[in-house]
Amino acid sequence: MKKNRKNNFKPKRGACNKKSGGRRGAACAAVSQFDNYTLPTVTGVLDGKGSRFGFVSDGERDVFVSGVNLCGARHGDTVRVLVISDRAAREGGRRREGRVIEIVERNPLSVVATVVYRDNLFCAVPDDKHYGELLEITSLGGASEHDKVIIDVKETSKGDVARVLAVLGRSDEIGMDVKSVIASHNLRTEFPQDVLKEARAFPPEIDRNEALKPYRTDFRNETVFTIDGNDSKDFDDAVSIVKTESGYRLGVYIADVAQYVTDGSPLDREAFRRGTSVYLADRVIPMLPEELSNGLCSLNEGEDRLVLAVVIALDESGERIGYEVCEGVIRSAARMTYSGVQAIIDGDVRLRQKYSALVPSIELMKELAEKRMKLRESKGSIEFLPTETEIKFDSVGHVVDIAKKPALFSMGIIEEFMILANCAVAEKFERLKLPFVYRAHEKPSPEKIEALNDYLDAVGAGVNCPADPAPEQIAKLLAGVRPDILSAVSRVAIRAMAKATYEPKNEGHFGLAEKYYCHFTSPIRRYPDLAIHRIIKAYLRGGAPAAKKFKDFTSDAAKQSSKAERIAQDCERKVDDFKKAEYMSHHIGENYIGVISSVTDFGFFVELDNSAEGLVRLSTLPPAATFDRKRMCISCGRAKFALGDKVSIIVDKVEGDRVDFRLNG
Repeated sequence: MKKNRKNNFKPKRGACNKKSGGRRGAACAAVSQFDNYTLPTVTGVLDGKGSRFGFVSDGERDVFVSGVNLCGARHGDTVRVLVISDRAAREGGRRREGRVIEIVERNPLSVVATVVYRDNLFCAVPDDKHYGELLEITSLGGASEHDKVIIDVKETSKGDVARVLAVLGRSDEIGMDVKSVIASHNLRTEFPQDVLKEARAFPPEIDRNEALKPYRTDFRNETVFTIDGNDSKDFDDAVSIVKTESGYRLGVYIADVAQYVTDGSPLDREAFRRGTSVYLADRVIPMLPEELSNGLCSLNEGEDRLVLAVVIALDESGERIGYEVCEGVIRSAARMTYSGVQAIIDGDVRLRQKYSALVPSIELMKELAEKRMKLRESKGSIEFLPTETEIKFDSVGHVVDIAKKPALFSMGIIEEFMILANCAVAEKFERLKLPFVYRAHEKPSPEKIEALNDYLDAVGAGVNCPADPAPEQIAKLLAGVRPDILSAVSRVAIRAMAKATYEPKNEGHFGLAEKYYCHFTSPIRRYPDLAIHRIIKAYLRGGAPAAKKFKDFTSDAAKQSSKAERIAQDCERKVDDFKKAEYMSHHIGENYIGVISSVTDFGFFVELDNSAEGLVRLSTLPPAATFDRKRMCISCGRAKFALGDKVSIIVDKVEGDRVDFRLNG
């Protein structure tokens, strides 16, 4: 370790100190022993386990932080950690240990817990065990036993304690699981009065004078229609297509939300805070009030609507040969559904007669989408098909069924056309060098590729991934894997991929194998789309100088949108887990066949055909069971349980959002 007098280590403001309290404060005061040394630091989000320990990741390897080195940091805090021990450098291992030297940002999420009475004390049992198992309550705040509450966790010399901030209701109340998830993520469920007032001030129909402005193209004579899910209520994209001498002319029309949600308005400030609509199993928490999201901005059948349009020219092979971005006005001819369009494609006579005016367009769209899919595949676009779950409820809110949603080709049609529009818009504004918000997806890290190759070698896949892969090499790798292990390899490959984010600079999209990419097509439900609509409109009306004023705005919009997206995704997954667990709680003792979806040092997870997932704990397996990280399997003598294997399980128990399985036999 090399001395460096010019780079003495000094804890920054917000760094831990003696005021942190208890053992942690005293320990952190000793950090000064590292003065005059250059040591690596890692900044990331703390994955805490109560006050006992935690992990911070730099995207490559985790840094272990013991309780004494947490220095007042709690789960979810963004922290800077000094790496004080690195076993990898000495022993070839992967473990690093560190000490929190700065709390960069406190975790903004609330802690939800259930009040219990234990040993003559009221205690809080946090829903999220990252905050501990059982915390003494110092202030009940009007709560009673079995209430679901929001708590504040404080550190004392005797350990963490809780104070009740708000009472959500009884823990056994129907829908309390969803209510708790919403509260823990601080989702905004009510719109402020000034936001509602602004939304309600708009007339129910568009301004006819605005529709006739010279900068707007009138598409009302085109055969334009929407294609969405059966339950959709807001429609922010519509499509049209015609055959041309050179190939196709595709129109993608997106609701002109920026016409109504103007920069700095109450509607805009609220949309920025929310960042996205949140789609939960039993409800939607919208980014915009219903007057806009389901009304004036929604491309409803038979109603004139203002849009931003991307008109794309393609050749006979489906390659893009030109495009135009403009403001416009449309009138949707029909509100079509994925299932209805799929039925038309499959030859449903009744629907083909009912929508005879649309059938030629639908057949052309199918033709073009098939060509686009082949082109993207040839470029190396990586296709990881996500599993979506349909959850059905009875009239009072109990879960009565869960099932995987079918993947329809009609969904792929819209997906292809939205990708086309997103790429065209991103390329145009990157070439113009104007402020913008891009959708970025980086290459997987070398460490993730190394772990993927370790797994491929261990299972005898016969293929390997280059250290610095291009998208087509990942796609080629998956295409070359034996069918019997493809599902398992795909799962490991997905985990190797980086997470997509919003960025003010174009960095390309690795997974789609696209050099230019953004999110343009959903301004009703995503703020980054709304943000770039505002920039596009400024440019179309006032040129580059009008668009350049958004330079500082794009960084803020990208950062907030990425953060809001992560919160929404976590919330949506959590609610799905609760509802799947509720369904499985009615099937305790029943037998199912499932696929091992993940293997850890404490057991393996099994996913059922209905999409429910449960854990087979290592403690329920024979004592000789051992975990093999490289092979992603657990061995029990001659028996081996590996990623992708089919197993027979029995539903053992359900607690909250967690399901436990045990092997059948």
